[in-house]
Amino acid sequence: MKAYDYSKVAKDYDLVELGGGEGPMTSELIHKILKKYKVKTVLDMTCGTGAQSIGLTKKKYKVLASDISKDMLAIAKRKAKEKKLKIIFKQGDIRTAKYGKFDAVIAMFNAIGHLTKKDFDKAIKNVKENLKEKGIFIFDIFNLDYMKKNFIKHEFIDTAKEYNGFKFVRFNKNKMNVKKGLLHINQKTFMQRGNSPFQMRKEKGWDMQIYSVSELKPLLEKNGFKILQILDYTGKKFEKNKSNFILMVARKK
Repeated sequence: MKAYDYSKVAKDYDLVELGGGEGPMTSELIHKILKKYKVKTVLDMTCGTGAQSIGLTKKKYKVLASDISKDMLAIAKRKAKEKKLKIIFKQGDIRTAKYGKFDAVIAMFNAIGHLTKKDFDKAIKNVKENLKEKGIFIFDIFNLDYMKKNFIKHEFIDTAKEYNGFKFVRFNKNKMNVKKGLLHINQKTFMQRGNSPFQMRKEKGWDMQIYSVSELKPLLEKNGFKILQILDYTGKKFEKNKSNFILMVARKK
């Protein structure tokens, strides 16, 4: 697998990926899940630019936010400071970082997709080490069963938005290895601020590992987790062939 280089996209990430906000998976849905399981402390192990960490801190959770990318982490720190929020930030790897014991660990926005299957297995084991007894692990990932039937082979417009004078259009032309569950992603994004000349950024040849629910279940169970809920991005019940994303909620046994 070829990794994605967040250092090249960090400064525009919030605008392109989140539209200036928290993105499609808002902290409201995560809050609803955490509230259900009486969670008070949260470890965001793939915090990126801080969308979930900031949203959950506003909801009065005690949050420690970690990310492997120093560039993404720097933006998260700046945003938290601007909002006068008390969040502890650490640079660390979900496969190895140990910060203590928390009620819940989250890893959002397809973060686990950047790991090989072997490394995801390591990450699950490490997540368990950071959880209290009966702690909750929440993560999301593209649904392989959906992608098998709905994968777009030709070049297409992935997103086109305008936010506070910042305009962008992103094109995707991807490949998929169904047997390995690997998305090979090629993107080009046209960005324009106001009426200034547009810029074009190419992101060529990085991979994302995706899973089916039938693959995730035994992987979680063998590593000491019990699955509590499987949802889609809206918070509704997951449907194998209709849900684009898997939102997995599991409990440490």
